[in-house]
Amino acid sequence: MKDIYAVLDIGSATVKLLVGESVSANINILFAKKITSHGIKKGNIEKMDVVVDEVKQLIHEASTTLGAPITRVALCIPSVHAHIYQSDGITKVNSPLDQITSEDVVRALRLSKRFELKKDEEIISVIPTMFQLDTKTTKDVPIGQKSVSLKAESLIITTKKKILYEYINAVEKAGLEVLDITINAYACAKEAFDEVYLQEGAILIDIGYRSSTIAFFESGYLKYIAQAHVGGYDLTKKIATTWQIPMDKAEIYKVKYGSCDEDIGDEDIIHTTQDKDFEKHYTQKDLSQVLIKGVEEIMAVIKTKIDIINDGRSYETVIVGGGGELPQIDRISTRVLGSPVRIYRPDTIGARDMSFVSCLGMMYYLIDRAKIFGTMESSLVLPDITGTMSIRFKGLTKAKTNDNEKKKGKLSKAIENFFSKEE
Repeated sequence: MKDIYAVLDIGSATVKLLVGESVSANINILFAKKITSHGIKKGNIEKMDVVVDEVKQLIHEASTTLGAPITRVALCIPSVHAHIYQSDGITKVNSPLDQITSEDVVRALRLSKRFELKKDEEIISVIPTMFQLDTKTTKDVPIGQKSVSLKAESLIITTKKKILYEYINAVEKAGLEVLDITINAYACAKEAFDEVYLQEGAILIDIGYRSSTIAFFESGYLKYIAQAHVGGYDLTKKIATTWQIPMDKAEIYKVKYGSCDEDIGDEDIIHTTQDKDFEKHYTQKDLSQVLIKGVEEIMAVIKTKIDIINDGRSYETVIVGGGGELPQIDRISTRVLGSPVRIYRPDTIGARDMSFVSCLGMMYYLIDRAKIFGTMESSLVLPDITGTMSIRFKGLTKAKTNDNEKKKGKLSKAIENFFSKEE
């Protein structure tokens, strides 16, 4: 049986689906596609039926292409309503030989959730950042090591209950189960940053359609997350208002000709307006000047969020997300933010679109979860796959689940395992 996993990212601009097959230390991208999203606004599901139909559309196309039904997905949700906490849990190791088991690790993580949340909050991710044993500390999951007690320091990510249940409900209405779930910002960081940057300090700027997420990582923690209500929509609006053209035409120009290259040629006319006997021609250089000003305005807003954590140091800063696709946006961003900024574009064959950063990162997230909770059931079963594309990856493992166990309420068994309280 193949180890195949599907990751679904439901965003305000696009809905993405990525399916990959784990083969030793590599993975084959079997399917990757995004479609325009019409039912989400600012991270909220406003048109449930539309979202469900879009998910079904992607799942149906992937299942048809791969020749087998997709039954479960890992889910990325918007970061806009997320909150972060640091906590820890201590447990006695139950093994007669004081040998740490997966159950001990899970129990310590569950105990780290014992603090008061707001009434409208729900925990979606409990991520270990450090383990303390009797004689040492380690970042690695210490299963098999000896210790009388175990302390787990954890990053706790929450979101609003209403938001979480709506996303899970949409997936389940599409006929799917949820393998696991986390926010875009954390998933993107798993793909875009090496571990050393997450320890020493790194800033992630995820430019979305109507809003952007700014996330700061240090010592393995997601320490700060904020939203700036600017994004790709603002660039499109800037073109539309400057050139006095419809938004849909402005979007086409942005996608087809958009660049922040100040030296781009001005001989290519891309738009002409006519007012009686007067004609006005707009070139690609004219477009770049509009976009440069728009990016400067967006980054000025983002800078106000980054300044909150500014301690004089220069952090590794990357831009991800579909709104960051403009050539040389990193150069303009560097100028406005006053520190080096780079664009992160995946080099994974079959998923090199910046929109798939969160999906790829979710795969890494699943690897980490498997080390703690055990292997997970595949998203679909294919007896044989040929003609797929090999890419770099660290590997996944398949899971054992009891098919006779029924889901309880809105949360699948996998999700319930992560959320449930320690008795």
